[in-house]
Amino acid sequence: MDDDVIIEVTREEWLAGCRRALANLGLTYSELERQARDRGGNFESAQAHVLWVSIGDSVTAEELGE
Repeated sequence: MDDDVIIEVTREEWLAGCRRALANLGLTYSELERQARDRGGNFESAQAHVLWVSIGDSVTAEELGE
């Protein structure tokens, strides 16, 4: 069995996933980004921190429709 699994998604699929993850946390990307930058990485939850690590600077608020 090959352990190397590659999953490819389109840009739109990635953005949709980012939107869902943010909605699940009740945050906008701008709010998440502010926690990362203005608060020095002091996130309001562990889940917010994990999401930032996952999506970080891979998207923009504008791309997400904010």
